[in-house]
Amino acid sequence: MQRQLVENKVAIVIAVYNDRDHIERAIRAAAAQIVPDGYALDVVVVDDCSTDDTYEVAAAVCAELPFARLFQLQQNGGPSRARNEALRQSDAAWYMPLDSDDALAPDRLSKLLAIAETEQADMVADNLFVTHGDHPFAVVRPLWPSKPEGVLPLSAEFFVEHSYDMPEARSELGFLKPLISRKLLKTPDAPYVDELRFAEDYELYTRLLLDGASAVLTDGLGYYFIQRDFSSSRSQAGDEHRKVAMIDRRFLKRNDLSQAERRAIRGHLAYSKKEWASWTLIEAGRERDLGKFLSGLFISWSAPLFLVRTLVGKITGSGRSANPS
Repeated sequence: MQRQLVENKVAIVIAVYNDRDHIERAIRAAAAQIVPDGYALDVVVVDDCSTDDTYEVAAAVCAELPFARLFQLQQNGGPSRARNEALRQSDAAWYMPLDSDDALAPDRLSKLLAIAETEQADMVADNLFVTHGDHPFAVVRPLWPSKPEGVLPLSAEFFVEHSYDMPEARSELGFLKPLISRKLLKTPDAPYVDELRFAEDYELYTRLLLDGASAVLTDGLGYYFIQRDFSSSRSQAGDEHRKVAMIDRRFLKRNDLSQAERRAIRGHLAYSKKEWASWTLIEAGRERDLGKFLSGLFISWSAPLFLVRTLVGKITGSGRSANPS
């Protein structure tokens, strides 16, 4: 039996792995969120079996805060598994994810809730503020630089089309960290696909939109998406992109897709296959594995040209980014 969710309660879920330098800031930013009268806040942190002292640092911070709680996975499972565990530990009807190395303005949550009420939306996202690790609160640009001002409806077609091959590196909408109603989730305690360590947000948001979620995207409200040279979201492998391609193939098997949705997902699939092939070719070169190299060519024959274009783009600073998490 599905448990009763508390309507006026919001959980901020933080999955963390080996991030002892930033986890305190994330927890305190979550706990400092202003909520409307009558609402309760639940901050749930799940340590993904860190090998440093992240758990101890997080435990010390949570011990100071009355509504912050810490849990730990028995073995490393990735962000999807950690977020699912956080949601199993909360009865909040609303939740929003916060990456352990990012930060929040204190009024972001209250503004998201107000928009959710005004727009009668199941999911409300804001245009993240992209910053740099050296100056985490100095905004470099919005996540989507060319976003029109105001509140925009967010459809599955639009979201997928803006989740790959964007003109600005790392500006895909798959990076969004929205406020989500758990009432629309078929599995409120496990909305993420456990085995995904990459593009788990893209999979969830696309699935919710295809299932009919009412979603909007507004201007930046104070989520600081902090970029670092060695952030975990930059670590990619061919197999991760293979899983993204499999996600798209599963979506394409649905019988309820519109022609526009099907076209958008096919475009995302084609791009994912190029990324899958390109990263496989890179790995083959590192490992000097001829068999892997040939397999990469069979994934996508356009991958070598795509790889050259990507590498040239990285060198010149104009490169397009890979699928987001």
